[in-house]
Order: sequence, then structure tokens, then C-alpha cells
Amino acid sequence: MKPLLLFATDMEAAAVSSLCSGIQTAVCGVGAVDAAVGVIEVLERYKPTAVVLCGIAGAYDKTLKVGDVVSVVTEQTATLPPVYINKYHATLSLPLPEVVSNTVMAVGAEPCGAKVENMEGAAVFALCHHYGVPCAEIRAISNYVDDARELWDIPTALASLAKTIQAIL
Repeated sequence: MKPLLLFATDMEAAAVSSLCSGIQTAVCGVGAVDAAVGVIEVLERYKPTAVVLCGIAGAYDKTLKVGDVVSVVTEQTATLPPVYINKYHATLSLPLPEVVSNTVMAVGAEPCGAKVENMEGAAVFALCHHYGVPCAEIRAISNYVDDARELWDIPTALASLAKTIQAIL
């Protein structure tokens, strides 16, 4: 059975659904808090056998280019005091370049070994682990973390994300 694809926004889900018919999708919400609530609702409603969180990300690593697609294998909470930083790991493998990601709640997080950042990953991984649901994460680079919002190239990132999902799932 194919995994349920989980997105933070309707825009991300629509970009992929239009190219990948027959794949079950759901939206969990933006940010760790909304994503956590959304994941609980999705897990209880759909009872998926696996979840793949999909979306866009900002890159710390300038060798990553806008439109590149990566598999997040480790999520770490960021913008917390170091003693509270937790790490969560994917339990499904994907045939993509592997990276560490920061889950952020604010701008300005230090990379701390991460190549990308997003706002939902740690919450999704933590809850999938709690519920015993295998999980993975796919992110397409839309910007660099220090870019102004108007410089983000979301259409290019979403097109790459959809093509990659279509190819590997």
C-alpha cells in the first residue's frame, strides 16, 4: 500500500495531487503546533500504514539549489535552549539525497549541522513514532534561509516536489 502523503498547506497538496493521481493526501497545518494536532487527526481518521511528510524547505547549505529535492532523515527542534533540543528520525528510506533538518518556530535558527529548515517535521516524526506509524519526509528547496520572502521560488520547488513524488512513489 502506498503511504499517505502529508502536507502543511493546501497549496503544496494541490501541486502534487494534480500530477500524482491515486495517492492519498492530507493537510496537517503550518508550524509544529498545528501540524501536531493535524497529524493526530490524520492518524486517527485514515489509519495510514505509513506517512510521508512533503513540502518546501529553506536551505542553509548553499550547495543545495532551488528545486533540489531531499529526504530528511533527522529532524531536530531548533530555537530552543540546547538542553531541550530533541532529534527525531525517519523510519522509512527514500531514494533521495539525505539531510538533517531544523524544525523552527522563528527565523534566525543556527544550522547546528542541519542543511535545511522547515516548520513541521519534528512534530510529524514525533507523533508518527508515538503512534507506531513508519514515516519519511521529502522537501523541495524553495529558498535559502536568509532570503527575503519575496525571493522564494515556491512554484519551482513545488514542481520539483511533484515530479519527484511521481517518480519514486
